[in-house]
Amino acid sequence: MSSTATDLDPTTIRVRVTQLQDEFFGRVDRAESAAELLTEDAEFRGAHGREAVAELLLSLAKKRVDTGRTSRHFSSNVTIEDLGEGRYRVRSLVVVLSLNAQPESAGELVAGDHDDIVVFDEDGVCRFAKQGMSPALKLGLTAL
Repeated sequence: MSSTATDLDPTTIRVRVTQLQDEFFGRVDRAESAAELLTEDAEFRGAHGREAVAELLLSLAKKRVDTGRTSRHFSSNVTIEDLGEGRYRVRSLVVVLSLNAQPESAGELVAGDHDDIVVFDEDGVCRFAKQGMSPALKLGLTAL
């Protein structure tokens, strides 16, 4: 038995949205494709369409890997606004810790406001349709 987004209670919606965020950021950190977590018409940083957005995200992650960096993304202060028809505006504070692999090297800490649109399909599965990130803070880290 499937459930549509309109059948889901607010707690279930919150759980599914935060699970989506966790899976998405985990894939980005591991430099794995996030394509299946995006709608067909997804948008991010000027890229349009699932494959284009997934490729952009993968290229950014691979660039970090190629320069010897490891990243960890996490989100907090998640707010979810029902836009109707299975669409939700999801805002959150996202913090990215990016560390160089060498023990003497520095890294950076970036924090920003994510403003995303998440869509639930007829089976109750949610995916990102649009992602936006407004950086608010970028700090260079020094080695300990």
